[in-house]
Amino acid sequence: MRQVRTFQVGDVLRTAIAVYGQNLRTLVVLALVTHLPLFVLIALHPMPDPPAIPPPESAEDGRAFLSVLLPQWRVHYASMIWYSAVDGFCGVWIQGSVVYVVVRALRSSPPTLAQASWQSWLTIPRVVVVAVLSGLAVVAGTLLLIVPGIIVALMLWVAIPVAVVERRYGSALRRSHELTLGHKVPILGIAILLGVFGFACVMVLSAIVSDLAPRFGPFTDALVTAAATSFSAVVTAVCYHDLRVLKAGVDTAVAKVFE
Repeated sequence: MRQVRTFQVGDVLRTAIAVYGQNLRTLVVLALVTHLPLFVLIALHPMPDPPAIPPPESAEDGRAFLSVLLPQWRVHYASMIWYSAVDGFCGVWIQGSVVYVVVRALRSSPPTLAQASWQSWLTIPRVVVVAVLSGLAVVAGTLLLIVPGIIVALMLWVAIPVAVVERRYGSALRRSHELTLGHKVPILGIAILLGVFGFACVMVLSAIVSDLAPRFGPFTDALVTAAATSFSAVVTAVCYHDLRVLKAGVDTAVAKVFE
């Protein structure tokens, strides 16, 4: 049973690494299952390369662009939208799935793979709604200026864990703000480290695979993204657990989650 006294970057990351290692099999399977829609999309409908655009030299070239290249760009952008939507859904699904595993593991009662898989399905409606609302809020803040968007993202850092554990929808955003109040600086540090980690993993492995086996590049990118997202979800779930315990002063409410 984890005892929480402070909220520090190093402590959260160490705990997340330990939880990830102790529940590696369950988390890997969940990452693969929740990203199955993306793998299927890659296999059945590979992302087309963007059409080449020759520099127009005459009005006739301009008409050729409108008649030939414009439809090709429409197909390309439509594929990008589909990929982004499916990838976003998979990322949200794995976040909701991981929360259950982490909270149970921190209470010294890690779930079985069957329990984790079942809970991952039950969380989908709540995490999708909360993810969409959070995304809209961050976009709205970013449109004002970059800094407000960052502040809103930090406020909503644990919105998905709140949706899963406390079974909330729209109120999960307000609850996340309450939990993160006074802890945004360490959360920002955690977010930066996770961003650097994920970017480095994707870039390094993608470069290796593109040289050795170019045709498997999209699948490798998806696998690396799934692994990085699952670890980020573990970190976020640990953040939620620690913040809730610190705010409440006791952890009995968290201890009874899903039991």
